[in-house]
Amino acid sequence: MPESWLAELRRRPIIAAVRDEAALGAALASPAAVIFLLSVKLLNLEQLVQRVRREERAAFVHLDLIEGLSKDLHGLRWLAQRARPTGIISTRGSILSAAGSMGLVTVQRLFLLDSQSVRTGLELANNVRPDVVEVLPGILPDAIADVWHRCGRPVIAGGMITTGQHIREALESGASGVSVSNQQLWQLDCDTGWSSPQTEAELR
Repeated sequence: MPESWLAELRRRPIIAAVRDEAALGAALASPAAVIFLLSVKLLNLEQLVQRVRREERAAFVHLDLIEGLSKDLHGLRWLAQRARPTGIISTRGSILSAAGSMGLVTVQRLFLLDSQSVRTGLELANNVRPDVVEVLPGILPDAIADVWHRCGRPVIAGGMITTGQHIREALESGASGVSVSNQQLWQLDCDTGWSSPQTEAELR
């Protein structure tokens, strides 16, 4: 597993979750070292990944959400050979295993719907051994800590995070990074006490 992106994430733990090309510009103007590309179209996927790579950021593609890309080994092979992201995000064990064999960093999404979903997700993580587990929603500090202790790999928190306090709590619970789509939160500075031009009230 490439370690440089993970070390940089721990230094700058806010991940910019991007859903379109306009948001990518804001993400690349932010301090975020890691970019998650969500719900983008196949037509411009390769271009967006290369744009992130040129800025020396880590690009992760959510394979399950890409419009126009087959969610199978053929689609994954095209993604690995043509777009060449740092890694992929998926809920599918077979895709995660294949992506790892192709040299891609793998992020398993785990939805905390109930205790059974957590058990099933952790069983998948133990079988597939993804590089990272992303826990959603990311506003459950106790659940984040539990998954982190039980899965034995880095954890990212994501979903329903709307304030700097949410980010702080996730990181204090053991998350290595926090994925957020709120562009104002991308600007928070972890090194200076979460300072930002906006107040907490303005970020809500």
